[in-house]
Amino acid sequence: MKKSRLFQIFASLVIVAFVVCGQQVLAEDVHHWHLKLVPHTNAQRDFAVNPETAPANNLYGIEQAFAQQAYDSTGADAWPCFGDTASPSADCSTVPNGGVVVGGPAYIWQLNNNTFSGNGYGCNAFTNGTTSTGTYNPCGQTESWYEDDSNDTSATDELLYSIVVTQGSAIIADSGEVDFGPNPYGGFTPPADVIISGDQNFGYAPGASAGPNNGNCSADFNYPLPTGANPGGVYVVAAGKTCVNPVSGLATLTATTEIGAPKYAKKLGTACTSLGVTSPCYTTTWTKKYSVAQKWTIWLE
Repeated sequence: MKKSRLFQIFASLVIVAFVVCGQQVLAEDVHHWHLKLVPHTNAQRDFAVNPETAPANNLYGIEQAFAQQAYDSTGADAWPCFGDTASPSADCSTVPNGGVVVGGPAYIWQLNNNTFSGNGYGCNAFTNGTTSTGTYNPCGQTESWYEDDSNDTSATDELLYSIVVTQGSAIIADSGEVDFGPNPYGGFTPPADVIISGDQNFGYAPGASAGPNNGNCSADFNYPLPTGANPGGVYVVAAGKTCVNPVSGLATLTATTEIGAPKYAKKLGTACTSLGVTSPCYTTTWTKKYSVAQKWTIWLE
């Protein structure tokens, strides 16, 4: 089974954490995703549900950015950094409850550069590359915030996410469909804000395959499934896209967050073994119930 990326899931109120890893490139590519619930703390907000003035049940985008990325003193991502013990960074203790520290957003990002300009390797994985030890050096971090006003409390409806980065018709990054498992955020009063953030780069490493699911176009992870049920953790369904290296100019980022009901289909024989998993195995499709797409642009030079 091909590898995908490293996903770390964090939630406040009740803390949930688990890890998965990898991506198929010249060497192993490491990528962190963070999913974080940020409860409303504004005392002026009306906590009572008022169906006459409430918005239609759905997910609502509230902020998105491609931001600078950094590490704290322990080597963990320095941000997003929240005012609670669930934050991934060890340096978050001084952030007040209800506060957040994020990387500074930018519109212009450099490709090839040096230590006097940018981070020293740029946003293109061709020059950044990977090493024989599997080091992955992202140039930035995607951040997309949404509010869950779905009121969906079904334990079988799952939280789905994807982020795609394009230049015209060319794809320079594609996360595939990330299934985080049953959506834990529907039905809160007041509704909860959620941030999904992840380290990001573009293109593919030198020598990597130019075929589907290469480089920053993620491969399957924990998929196909061993049973017709959620495996109890994150899995990724590859989009089957081919990533090319970025060029100077406009790049468009599209983050799509959805809640959907899964449906599983049983497969046998080479439909499983050709993908490196034991037969029988199961594939997934989803009936999408709620969705929000957040789109923005950056400039690569």
